Amino acid sequence: MQLYHMESRHPDERTTTTTPIENKPLQGISPLKRKESYESDLYQQKSVKRQQKEYDHEDIIITRNYARTFINADEELWQILSALEEKSRTPGVIPRLEPQFTNLNHKKKKSTVSAYLCSPYTDHIATGFMDLGWGCGYRNCQMLMTFLQRKQEAGDSILRQVTDISGLQLLLERAWKEGFDSQGAKQLNNRVYKTRKWIGTTEVYSMLVYLGIRCTILDFHRPSGPNNTHETLFDWIQSYFQNAVSKQKQQDENEEEGHSTNNKKDKIVHITQRPPLYLQHSGHSRTVIGIELLKDGKRNLIMFDPGRRMLRSYRSRTEPEDDMDESTLSSSCSQNGDSEEEEEEEEEDSDNKSQSRKISEQQEKKSTSFASRILSNWKPRTHLPSNLLRPFRVDAKAIAKNRQYQLLVLGEVKDERPEGGYLSWNDEKGYLLDENEREAMKIVTSTDAL
Repeated sequence: MQLYHMESRHPDERTTTTTPIENKPLQGISPLKRKESYESDLYQQKSVKRQQKEYDHEDIIITRNYARTFINADEELWQILSALEEKSRTPGVIPRLEPQFTNLNHKKKKSTVSAYLCSPYTDHIATGFMDLGWGCGYRNCQMLMTFLQRKQEAGDSILRQVTDISGLQLLLERAWKEGFDSQGAKQLNNRVYKTRKWIGTTEVYSMLVYLGIRCTILDFHRPSGPNNTHETLFDWIQSYFQNAVSKQKQQDENEEEGHSTNNKKDKIVHITQRPPLYLQHSGHSRTVIGIELLKDGKRNLIMFDPGRRMLRSYRSRTEPEDDMDESTLSSSCSQNGDSEEEEEEEEEDSDNKSQSRKISEQQEKKSTSFASRILSNWKPRTHLPSNLLRPFRVDAKAIAKNRQYQLLVLGEVKDERPEGGYLSWNDEKGYLLDENEREAMKIVTSTDAL
């Protein structure tokens, strides 16, 4: 399978057509570098003590050495990786989208059949003043990391912290030095720290795998529907979120015993525990947080776009949140203002504010869901705009503007098509890589989804 480098480069720096990468080992790649202390008897003894335990479906205890163990033990690494400031993150947006769908559904005569959203562990992170025009890849990576930081596996958080942009640049260079994605490193001259170079799917993949996190790249390299639409892309995303609901259906039914059948039928919005998805096309990337199904059969992707003005204007009521220092950056690409994602105006409709406020208050009073519980300690700085959904919705026509897409999926995607099955997310596989898996994934590969 060939992987296409479809990074978010400026058009002058990289052509819009993709360049295939042969998935075979390159000559001269050094093995994963380890400190001598890691190879000592002392390290081996400590490693045994830190072995993680997990249970398979037969309740058999399996002992594994997760890469996370020695990554987290590398204090030298974490000393150079600065954490993203909390004020740069906007938590709690996903659960607060639920009344927005409900409100719109009443106004438009139930145009929304259903909506499926990712885990509320996911924060929105917008571009700051210093990374406008080039930071989308980093910001979308950070949004994936907010989920990983809150999600636990084998008794601890999957990810120790969400790192700021400078830290991600250092992390990427460190991964390159240890043999991850050598071709991508060569393409960027082995340097991104203190530059405005754009990154994309393969760089995000390399950083996550370096940290011992399992992920999969899916290629949608051409349109699959009429009028250059990407029906297969929409189908896969819909299945990804819907399957999370169907697998929990029995459990949900047991928890809802005593509730009326009408309440079940009226349920429109499903907040799942699935991680968000990283969506890349030539020139830009976004974070898919859900999908909306309409009565007329059309579908909208629901996405966090770090460059959208909507949440920037919402957040501008406080001081701007930047984790970049202009003096430390060298310009490696042109900055000609904002990207394509700013085509629409995000003016708030004042006549809708009071109704949106009422819905939010009712939601907080009656909701006892998982999402509301984890939000109990999050206090938003202000009410979210009444037209919150508008900049998050992206329809099939807008997606059709680009010919090729890549999805980076946290976790494993199983390809059972040769056996007559489907390309589906493996919910039985964890997010953590063991040391052998991490080593094998140094060479970036992808799966053709068409």
